[in-house]
Amino acid sequence: MSVHVPQALASLLACACLALSAAPAGAAGEPAATLATEVASLRTEVERLRAELDAIKGMLQEQGRQRATPHAASAPLTSAAQVPPASDPRLDILQSQVAELEQTKVGTQSRLPVRLFGTVHAHTFTNIGEGNWLDIPNIVPEAPADGRTGTFASALRQTRLGLAFDGPTIGGARTSGVVAMDFFGGVPGFQTGQAMALPRLLVAYARIEGDRTALKVGQDHMVLAPRDPSSLAAFAFPALFRSGNLYLRAPQITAERQLTSRLRLAGGLMTPSAGDLPELYRFVPPALAGERSRMPAFQARLAYARGTTDGYRHAEVGVSGHYGRERRGAHQSESWAAAVDLASRHDWFGVAGEVFSGSDIDAFGGGMGLDGRAAGGWAELQFFPTDRLRFNAGAGVDTMRSNPTLVPRRRNRSAYGNVMFALTPELEASFEYVWLETRPGVGAARRNQHLDWVLVYRF
Repeated sequence: MSVHVPQALASLLACACLALSAAPAGAAGEPAATLATEVASLRTEVERLRAELDAIKGMLQEQGRQRATPHAASAPLTSAAQVPPASDPRLDILQSQVAELEQTKVGTQSRLPVRLFGTVHAHTFTNIGEGNWLDIPNIVPEAPADGRTGTFASALRQTRLGLAFDGPTIGGARTSGVVAMDFFGGVPGFQTGQAMALPRLLVAYARIEGDRTALKVGQDHMVLAPRDPSSLAAFAFPALFRSGNLYLRAPQITAERQLTSRLRLAGGLMTPSAGDLPELYRFVPPALAGERSRMPAFQARLAYARGTTDGYRHAEVGVSGHYGRERRGAHQSESWAAAVDLASRHDWFGVAGEVFSGSDIDAFGGGMGLDGRAAGGWAELQFFPTDRLRFNAGAGVDTMRSNPTLVPRRRNRSAYGNVMFALTPELEASFEYVWLETRPGVGAARRNQHLDWVLVYRF
């Protein structure tokens, strides 16, 4: 790399060197002492000029290295040496691209960091028998009058979109929030309504979290029985819903406390949903049995965990409960449930499951969506041969305990198996099989077999 030195300084140094080399040991007509003094002074000046020249060279070399070396991660992506001149047409293109990104980026009025996330969920499925829901069947209804059963279709209504934001820190506590939706809200009454899936609010909550305590306000998975079987096909509603797996996402206020390094307690108040909303479009929520109780439902869970869920060796067991009330006219009943859930993994193998018992928990899928005493559960075995491949198999059952012959359904059983393969960290495929049997209060059992091929892309 060439270094440019100011011309005046270079000329002065050259003249000084020439004079020093040309000066005789003793000039005619000058005293020897005077000549020696001037030579010594000239040498001192030359040394000073050389020192200044070395300093300038070092400064210019450092500037050259800074231009050639990328800045740290916090520096702009384009260094000063790469910025085109103002007259360069590339600068106009760069400015137009920055302006376009400024218009399309996700942001908030409060300028909080916001992240867009989601999952494109595409699956093709077939039912050998009948299913109440074609894509995620959980009850086997009666066969059609002509006796011809079976369906085939494809759908993307389990696709999700969401926003996550990180808020300010308040007194050492971190704030955050999430809003997410899918398209499992039904289909419009139109000729091609199957391809016009309606949006559905999935979660929407704000969370404030300290070192040991967290508070959450909004809609999320209930505290009771939070564990679900492994499945990509059952994405909008978890697998084994109404076959031993309790599930509900509802408005709530919950608090969590890390009691020790392994013990965690959670509890809160939840909206009193009784699961008795009629299957008709409603513009406003009606006042049904849960709302008529005039009190919220309460849920709590105590969990013991060892290891970390992102590792290859971990275990967790939880005990949870629910209590609420329902009022229908002058009749008031109590809604309650108790559940035990567990999950464990040791290298290649893992297990998960849940058991419950309760009454009037049809809103959670207990009792196959019917009021009354019910009990059930599910269990799953997991095999992880590689980081990208996993196999899962399990079964679940839900049984009515009160007046089994006087209800439309008295038992629901399911068994399933699937294989999941991660093509990339974002792209994952799955093939799944579900066997489902519904036994009515009176009559023979009804069965269905469901096959599903799934492809999901997460962003």
